[in-house]
Amino acid sequence: MNLAAKIMEVRKNSGLTQKDFADKLFVTRQAVTRWEKGETTPAVETIKAIIEMFNLDANDFFDIAMYCQICAMQLKTFEDMGKNADSGVSIDYCKYCLTDGNFTDDISMDAMIDINLGFIKDFALKSGNEFDEEKTREQQRQYLSQLKRWKQ
Repeated sequence: MNLAAKIMEVRKNSGLTQKDFADKLFVTRQAVTRWEKGETTPAVETIKAIIEMFNLDANDFFDIAMYCQICAMQLKTFEDMGKNADSGVSIDYCKYCLTDGNFTDDISMDAMIDINLGFIKDFALKSGNEFDEEKTREQQRQYLSQLKRWKQ
């Protein structure tokens, strides 16, 4: 379920009209309409308010583990998520890859794999696990090629 549908579900399950929902969040009814149509996304602070106000679990709210569609970083918290130009949260990109609606780097997939390999190698060595660079490089290539930024 996408964010727009989830917002509508929360509102309807609470028995609220768009206006009542908007009033609780100190936004306009039109803003709620745009969110529910998927035209815009709420600001991070507003999403936090929805989750807190309606006693939701953030993981349940988003239904799935989300990963940056460039670097594959898991988006565990709102603070991990990038920001769209309208200050709304991006559920597709992390804060390192998207700022104010702009991508932070024009990077090749090979360069991204090299960056990720550094993190993976450090984690493996700290955890006492073996690290096979070639195997991991191929796994990264297969995984990243499925993300929006790298799909061909």
